[in-house]
Amino acid sequence: MITLYHYPASPCAAKVRAVLTEKALPWDGRVVNIAEKENLRPEYLKLHPKGVVPALIDDGHTIIESTIIMEYLDTQYSPDSLKPEGAYAQSTMRKWTKWVDETLHPNWPGLAWTTLIRPTWLKKSRQEIDALLGKLIDPARRERQSRLLEQGYRSPEFFSSMSTLDRTLGDMEKVLAGKPWLVGDKPSLADLAVLPYVISAEKFGLDMMYAEHRPGVSDWLARWRARPTYEATAPWSIADEQRAEVVRESREPWARLQSRAPN
Repeated sequence: MITLYHYPASPCAAKVRAVLTEKALPWDGRVVNIAEKENLRPEYLKLHPKGVVPALIDDGHTIIESTIIMEYLDTQYSPDSLKPEGAYAQSTMRKWTKWVDETLHPNWPGLAWTTLIRPTWLKKSRQEIDALLGKLIDPARRERQSRLLEQGYRSPEFFSSMSTLDRTLGDMEKVLAGKPWLVGDKPSLADLAVLPYVISAEKFGLDMMYAEHRPGVSDWLARWRARPTYEATAPWSIADEQRAEVVRESREPWARLQSRAPN
């Protein structure tokens, strides 16, 4: 049995759940509450020394790093491969997964942390917050989370997150305007790599970033809504008032982005 250590709202974990669902693989889930820093407990750090999710155990082997896990699952369970045929198509697929790993995800916390985790931290005492921050291994992450907690939607990370998402959606639209999937004639690891971020944007109320002027992305997302993978990828929601706050606070940075040259 495959065991996945994950967190519902983590896009990295969501990528792996998407692959498991597309390939119809049975798996056992263990939720690691990253909002409460359960990912930094000694027992989890033995699985993943970086203290991030996901981590996957299969046949006694521990595999970490979400894109590596995705490729492992697709290779280990080869029927219905999620890689397109041909070396060039596969290199194009990996351009998308590389973009997610190196650009989209590193800029994601400005939006996701502010929306999903900051509200719970604002209810904690200063002592509780300091204890959570003190558990962080990486001082850069500690500084970033402190700034996001203090500045929230006014932080430079929030604008950077929206900007990177906007660029990603623009690049997707260039491809999806002429075909249904990012690479090849069926869903691939490229689609599954970006899917959690686009679904999250939808759940945050940021559909204005694609609904009116990026029909290719809108149709692509609609195709995913018709598949079981959609719910498996993002089995979470936010309260209406929180969504309304994101929409309200996103107006000014979105206007700044629209003032730039279109993608």
